[in-house]
Amino acid sequence: MTADLPGPGLNLLAAIGEALDVPAPALDRDAEAAYRLLVEDRLRYVRAVIGDVLAGKATLGIAWEADYLRRKTAERPVTYRQNQDGGRP
Repeated sequence: MTADLPGPGLNLLAAIGEALDVPAPALDRDAEAAYRLLVEDRLRYVRAVIGDVLAGKATLGIAWEADYLRRKTAERPVTYRQNQDGGRP
């Protein structure tokens, strides 16, 4: 239940969801390779943020961690050709 989670926690979960919500690549090697690299990078960012929070290293706060994740995600936008039918891999 979202009522059990404070606002900063919900904000962080939303940032994680946004970071991992990437469209499926077109069915060609270049797009699929770019997709894999993007997902790996974004997963690395998410793991770092979660690790800091769980280890008590989020000294600037949960909101800062969510903003950091959004900034890092924006640095790695989707640039590959996308699957036109909107499917997920």
